[in-house]
Parts: sequence; C-alpha cells; structure tokens
Amino acid sequence: MVGKADIVIIGAGIIGVSTAYNLVEKGIRNIVIIEKNYPGSGGSFRCATGIRASFTSEEHVLLMKESVKLWKELSEKHGFFYLRGGYVWLLSTEEQLELFKKFVEFHNSLGVPTRIISVEEIEKLVPTINTSGLVGGVYDPLAGKADCFKSLLLLLKYVRDKGVQVYTGTLARKIVVENSRVQGVETDKGFIEAKKIVVAAGYGSRDLLKTAGVDAPLNNLPKHALVTEKFNERFKPLLVDWSSTSYMVQTSSGTFLIGAEIEEEYNVKPVNRIEFLYKAAQVWVKYFPWLAEINVLRYWTGYYVMTPDHHPILGPIDDIDGLYVATGFSGHGFMMAPIVGKLMAEWIIEEKPSIPIAENLKLKRFREGKMIKEIAVFG
Repeated sequence: MVGKADIVIIGAGIIGVSTAYNLVEKGIRNIVIIEKNYPGSGGSFRCATGIRASFTSEEHVLLMKESVKLWKELSEKHGFFYLRGGYVWLLSTEEQLELFKKFVEFHNSLGVPTRIISVEEIEKLVPTINTSGLVGGVYDPLAGKADCFKSLLLLLKYVRDKGVQVYTGTLARKIVVENSRVQGVETDKGFIEAKKIVVAAGYGSRDLLKTAGVDAPLNNLPKHALVTEKFNERFKPLLVDWSSTSYMVQTSSGTFLIGAEIEEEYNVKPVNRIEFLYKAAQVWVKYFPWLAEINVLRYWTGYYVMTPDHHPILGPIDDIDGLYVATGFSGHGFMMAPIVGKLMAEWIIEEKPSIPIAENLKLKRFREGKMIKEIAVFG
C-alpha cells in the first residue's frame, strides 16, 4: 500500500468512482480509493438502476438534468447499457392527479418535459398492464435506466488504467485531523498521508465522519428488492405506483426488478422479510396478473442513507480544511453519480461547483436551518 497520496477517496461505489473519474479527467493522478469490501458492494449494485430529473426540489431537478446528459455521454464513451425509456408514475386518485399536475408544472418550468397522461396512453407505453383503478399518470420521457454493474466497473477500469490505486478489502478506521486540517486516513492496512479526503462511504459515512469530529445527520433505512427470471422486453419505462411508493423496471438483461416499501426502523441490520414478498406481489400482480406465474430469482436488502430533507450532503466540510463528503443520497446516489463526481472534482480543484445551487447541499445547511423539501422518494 502506498503511504502518501494527493487525494484519498473512501468508498468504491459509483459516487467514489465517479469522483475519481472526474479528477482523472482534470489531470489528477495521485489518487487512492479505499473500499472495505468490493467495488459496488454498498448501494451501487443493489439499486433500481433508474435515472430521472422528475423531482420536487429545484436542487434535485437542476443537478439531475445535467446528470441525465452525462449518463448518455458516459455510456457512449465507455460502452455500457443506458436507455431513455422514461418513467411512468401510476396515479390512483383524483387527489394524486391534482398533486402531480403541480409537479408537472414545476418540472416544465425547469425544462423537464414531464406531462400528465391518460389511462389509454399508459396502456400504449406499458403493454399488458391492467389499468383498472387508475385515474391517469405522469410520463417523464427524459428519464431512463442504466446497467449498474458495467457502468461502475468500466469507469473503475478507466481510472485504474490512468494510475489510480484501488485498495479493496481495506477498512478506513479513522480520518486524522490536526489543527482543523486533514492529515490522512488510518486503515487496517496502514496509514495513508493525504491533504484531501473524500468520504463517499454510503452507510458507513456517519461513523467515519465522527472520527473527524463531524456529526452528519445520516440514518440508514433498510430497503428491499427482488429480481425475477428473464423475459423478452415487455415495456421500456420504469413504473412507480405512487399509492404504495413501489417500483418495477425491466433491466437490460430482461429480468424484472421490483421494490416495495414495508415498515422499517432506522439503523437496524437489513434482513430478508416475508412481508416484503407479499407486499411486492400484492402491488404488482394487480397490474400484471402474469407476474403470479413467474419465478423470483433473488431477493436482497440494502440501505437508503437518509438525510432529514432527503437530499445528499455534498462538498467541503467548512470547519476542516481538506475534508469533503458525498453521501446521504436517500436512494438517489446511482442516478446522481455523474453530476456529483463532476461537482466534487470542481470543489476539490477549483473550490467551487459549476452549478451554483449545489452549494445549498453542503452540510452546514442543517446547522443553519436551511433544509430543502423533497417528497418524490419511493421504494
């Protein structure tokens, strides 16, 4: 293991790798990535693969509009699956329809072309769906999905080929700070001296930041997902059932990936629960009766790393020179990775982000009482 680096990134998920990628593109080479398990082993390989800008805060919408552009560029450059197949939000009551009319107006004001669609339009976009009980929906044509495995692994190979050192199976134990300046990181394999450290450690971020004296309001919420056997393409959009905050998407391999919300407590170990399978079946067999006849191949759990306002914590920690953080994505880390990696590299090298509204996402917003509202969180 090297003893010194210009920048140490803790976490080899899609956020850490994207940050390394953007630093490399800006000419920085002496970078070390530390990962306690294997790349993508946190939230990145457990995600729903969806990518959208149809949020309810200006911060999320503006950052995700740029991220959507970057996903297309990255997929074309590195050759991984990415498809703008859209999102369809399924609405069951007139109250939901009226609420989403306001969201659509908000999206359109910021250049996101969502629109209210009829039940008949849902049936055209999603063949075989049973629309009984629906009053309408929202279509987001800018949204899409990507291969969470190949996107991360190809970007990781790229940065490795450019000289970035990646240490897997290496636990970061403590961020060493002296006189309010970062000195390096202690790991279970030795100390790495560095003047700049990026914490992108997902559900481990809160405990790691505490070693530097930083209290970040992060809570890990267990989440559940399953995947079925493979089929030929049935429909392109990712579907969201707003009444149950559940989702379903057909992945690039042909499997159906399904998530459904069940009651959970913060900061408990995620374990498989039979209630999830009942809930997933209850929600989605109603829309697709043929689902009752197919096999579930895998069921896994993971965490949404939640902040009180459901927005990530990004950028430098103002009280400690050289300490940066990118965590707390509340379920949206995969889709935000391209723009977050770009912004983090700008903060580190140029000391300010190219999208000014990203400054609103710094940790100090909680201390200053400047939290942001986001309600379009599901799964």
